[in-house]
Amino acid sequence: MLDYSKNGKVKEKRFCYIVDMRENAYKNEMEAITMSKQLKKREITGALLIRWTGISAILAGILYIVIQLIHPADELTSVTTSRWLLVSCMTMAMSILSLLGLAGMYIRQVRELGWLGLIGYIIFSLFWIISISFSFVEAIVLPQLTADAPQYVEGVVGIFGGAVSEAELGFLPALAPIAGVMYALGGLLFGIAMFRAAVLPRLASCLLAFGAVVTFAAAVIPHPLDRMLAVPMGVALVALGYALWSSASKFLR
Repeated sequence: MLDYSKNGKVKEKRFCYIVDMRENAYKNEMEAITMSKQLKKREITGALLIRWTGISAILAGILYIVIQLIHPADELTSVTTSRWLLVSCMTMAMSILSLLGLAGMYIRQVRELGWLGLIGYIIFSLFWIISISFSFVEAIVLPQLTADAPQYVEGVVGIFGGAVSEAELGFLPALAPIAGVMYALGGLLFGIAMFRAAVLPRLASCLLAFGAVVTFAAAVIPHPLDRMLAVPMGVALVALGYALWSSASKFLR
């Protein structure tokens, strides 16, 4: 009777041990499944964000080219026209979309871009932030000043065209060369970094770098013909945006 009792206890302990092991294995399996689903969800969310930044870059490139084609003359009489307001608002939208597109390009290849890509991304992004601010002034502030301070408005409008103003413009005349250097240097560094990373199409990366430095040709091309120098940058943004969009789309399928 004693031996039987001991054997029964041993069997009971073994049974409990096996049950505990199966329960633990089931729990571990469920935790692994849950974690896998969470990781998959994060990856899908990241892919969707990259996809939208790609669309932003495509729209920014299209707007950048269209703006050059419909931009009114940089004259005092243009400031109060509906066309001036439209182009200024389009420029603000294009600048915001460019920031989103650049963010997607950087996040997509952050490890491969290194310090060169980070520096180029920051400088290039700062240019678009300046563009947003200046476009806001063009759209909202300048039309209100045409009657009371026409010389000031004419001076601001002529800054990027190289016109000499009789009005005191403060730091604004220095804004054009600073913004120009940020555009050229930031775009060049970012384009070179993307070319070296080889994550997005290298040809589009080269076009981005070229589109940035070709603006120096504005020194020998009369205004407003120099606006056409923005076309390579617009094409590069469209191409890189499409590459972002297509890569994210393949992942989501």
